[in-house]
Amino acid sequence: MKIDLHLHCKERSGCSIATEIEQIEAAIGYGLDGIVITDHDKLVPKEHLKELNDKYAPFKVFGGVEVTTVPNGDHVLVIGVTDDALETEEWTYERLYKFVKTHNGFIALCHPYRYGNTVNIDIATFVPDAIEIHSTNIGVDDTPRIETLAKRLGCKLIANSDSHHTKDTGIYHNIIPGYPDHLDELTRILLEANIEIGRDEKRVTYFNKKVRERELVIKKMIEEGKTAEDYTRITGEWDGNFNRVLLGKTYEI
Repeated sequence: MKIDLHLHCKERSGCSIATEIEQIEAAIGYGLDGIVITDHDKLVPKEHLKELNDKYAPFKVFGGVEVTTVPNGDHVLVIGVTDDALETEEWTYERLYKFVKTHNGFIALCHPYRYGNTVNIDIATFVPDAIEIHSTNIGVDDTPRIETLAKRLGCKLIANSDSHHTKDTGIYHNIIPGYPDHLDELTRILLEANIEIGRDEKRVTYFNKKVRERELVIKKMIEEGKTAEDYTRITGEWDGNFNRVLLGKTYEI
């Protein structure tokens, strides 16, 4: 199965411009077999997931969540746990890890080093099942460090789109054995099986071309003394693009 384990829909993630239907139909068009909707701190209702699966079968739509941990805001993917507490409570990473493991779930660190050169949560003691090494929010500057980190911890690597736009859906994805029908089956595979990383070479090339064009503009703005707020006001784009360049990093993937 080709599956994107990390993407967002505007119904529950205000930062996304793509609806569930748009994301699903884009994923089908790009040749994926399934997706996991992982909105920010919000779960997809089980009844609604059933409706989506009935409508788009044999394509599979699973639900997960991207949890924003306290106190530093590190993001963690959780798959295989559907308890409402995930969206109603605040979570430190340690507490979240123990909760997910108690419920036999899958936990993965999202886009490490995105905003700096350190990981602010104790993944050495509470080792995640996987670390995300590729997505539209992980630049090539950080992939060697992520690979080294995963080897040191002995955990798997996964790759996803972290899509907020249908043009990015499935640009990176995972290839897993079998075609799970249910969330618990998907979770078991993620925990136990080898995961192969897939990428859409043509779309990655185009994505990187647009990033280079954007970052030339940002570098010129920095030379002119403009700020991230200026960048967003002038371009209407996310200030994270600007701040990434300020760190001396790129968003080429």
